[in-house]
Amino acid sequence: MTSLTTGYRPHLGPHKWKRTGVCTTACLLLVASLSVAGPAVARAVAPKGDVRALTVVSLDMCADQYVLGLVPRDQILALSERSALPDSNFRERAEYVRRIKPRIESILALNPDVVVRTWGGDLNLIKALERRHIKVININDINNYEQAKSELFRIGHELDQEASAQIEARRFDMALADIQPLGRGRSVLYYTPSGYSAGPDTMTGDMLRRLGFKLETQDKGYFYLSPEVLLSKKPDVFALAFYDDAYAMRRVPGRNPLIRARIADTPHIVLPRQALSCNGWFTAYDLVRVSKTPIHVGSGKAGF
Repeated sequence: MTSLTTGYRPHLGPHKWKRTGVCTTACLLLVASLSVAGPAVARAVAPKGDVRALTVVSLDMCADQYVLGLVPRDQILALSERSALPDSNFRERAEYVRRIKPRIESILALNPDVVVRTWGGDLNLIKALERRHIKVININDINNYEQAKSELFRIGHELDQEASAQIEARRFDMALADIQPLGRGRSVLYYTPSGYSAGPDTMTGDMLRRLGFKLETQDKGYFYLSPEVLLSKKPDVFALAFYDDAYAMRRVPGRNPLIRARIADTPHIVLPRQALSCNGWFTAYDLVRVSKTPIHVGSGKAGF
């Protein structure tokens, strides 16, 4: 069976400048003037027949995933500072790629055609980029895997990477088909150290349903569960996340001895942090691994 967890993705090679003959003096003057106007304008009015691959800068970790998943390495000018952290799905691909802060000076120095963002950069930065004719692609928030596939194709089109998007879409479909019904109809309650849970209208909720669970609560969105409310719930299984963060675990509701004892007595699964930090098609690859990992049986002893 083809592995879906290696992170390998074949892609088309970078586009090349096509030779169209010797450039005249007038042509050289045109190119020089366009360098002042910005890369997007230069590309838009390039001589007919010239095709140049878009160069890309990403402003935040969630945008990094789309760029790393779709764009060939030599077209990526820079990623966010969080691109290689454990939360990043494609962190192995971020090695040796320049990382920058979302500042106008840093971006302009690289002269990209496109800037991709989810939440990185403020409104002033976005307006400054648009004034310089640099295309800004905003990634939409998604709440389920149907939306994830549509967003994959949309961003692939915006980046001129339709072929890469098709490749990832096929891997994505294979991953969804390979997810095993781990829950087998049992009830599940998602819980983080900070005391938050997730409802059916969230990406986390869709993940748990695809794992074969039914949600213990039908509350909408992401919501806080006080220790008292949590202890009143009786799910068959807990779905835990972010308990591996020692710093975040210092003073949080999830450290309450009663909560830890309840979780220790109840079967539970662990969702990897990179599957929850950013929403996208790429989280399905992690879900395959989760679905093939046995549920931890309640032992009466907290392991966190």
